[in-house]
Amino acid sequence: MDTRRGGGVPHLSAVPAPGVTASFDPARLTLARERSGLTKRDLAARVGVTAAAITRFERGQARLADETLTRLAAELGLPVGYFAAGRPVLPVAEEAAHFRSLRTTRVYERRQARATMSHLAEAVREIQTVVRLPEPRLPRLSRDPESAARELRAAWRLPAGPVHHLVRLLEANGAVVSMARFGAGDRIDAFSCRPSGLDRPLICLSRDRGNPLRRRFSAAHELGHLLLHDEAQPGDRQHEHEANRFAAEFLTPAPQIADLLPTRLDFARLLEIQRAWGVSVQALLRRSRELDRIGDDLYRRAQVTLTRLGWRRDEPRGDYPTEWPAVLAEAVALGAERGLTEHSLAARLSLPYAEVRELLSHVTDDRPRLTLVPDLPG
Repeated sequence: MDTRRGGGVPHLSAVPAPGVTASFDPARLTLARERSGLTKRDLAARVGVTAAAITRFERGQARLADETLTRLAAELGLPVGYFAAGRPVLPVAEEAAHFRSLRTTRVYERRQARATMSHLAEAVREIQTVVRLPEPRLPRLSRDPESAARELRAAWRLPAGPVHHLVRLLEANGAVVSMARFGAGDRIDAFSCRPSGLDRPLICLSRDRGNPLRRRFSAAHELGHLLLHDEAQPGDRQHEHEANRFAAEFLTPAPQIADLLPTRLDFARLLEIQRAWGVSVQALLRRSRELDRIGDDLYRRAQVTLTRLGWRRDEPRGDYPTEWPAVLAEAVALGAERGLTEHSLAARLSLPYAEVRELLSHVTDDRPRLTLVPDLPG
């Protein structure tokens, strides 16, 4: 499936406003191209220029004609005002972003995801000019993953037992969480970073990953990266292992979960724990092995059973709810009296309205509409 954006659909004004071409920001073109998942050669072919010309445009070494900027904007699905200088780009370098499921993604997909995060950072920057978001509370902790998880639970004053609504907990403690589609389909679970120029971390969870239990673990995994790893090393096995250890201890602390885990393959019991703790059966089986509740042979048999049942891809989860982010959407609603709306934010960012709604993790309310029965005459 081709998940790249753009495709020749112009948005808003199709003609450069006076001065836009003269004040063209080369960094905007690079960001827009990567957002669309296009190589320089791809974009050049669509616009009718050479790849070398695109390189010169992105380096600020050549002046764009009005008609060239118009075609670029149309192919990239953006208004021409997006490319005007004056709004500093908040880029996310490859070495600054932690990715989950990195090994299965292509280079252009990772760039596309980072561009999404850059736009999210810009949205947050604009929102913060009107609404004060929760102060970040991500303290310095031990570098040992399990110790860090226990220390954070204490710092956030979490009670013993399951972590309820992890996404809202992250938001309440100053992280910005977005659930969006960022181009790679289901090949990226999540990613996170601390963008330069922004005072808080960002965590993006894939809207295309439909399992809420997997998203919860991904969110805790990214939290581990943010707390343990000052510099990202995308794909580093040691970092990934440490983030998984942090997530496991944060969501299922050993002193509280160990005695609950069965010492035999009791999937009915594991499903009960899954629904109570918001952790997948797969994660609970790994936890059972880590805490020596089951041995290697039993763990291998469990993996064979999961494969046979089809649970590796999507295990039963009852009615466990999806944890949707809310802070950004609520901030925009709160700022309405000062002119902050989804439409005004889209205009400030020069982004399509639909894209802004997705960055805000907008949830369509598809509940049935109820009406009162009219009074009958007589």
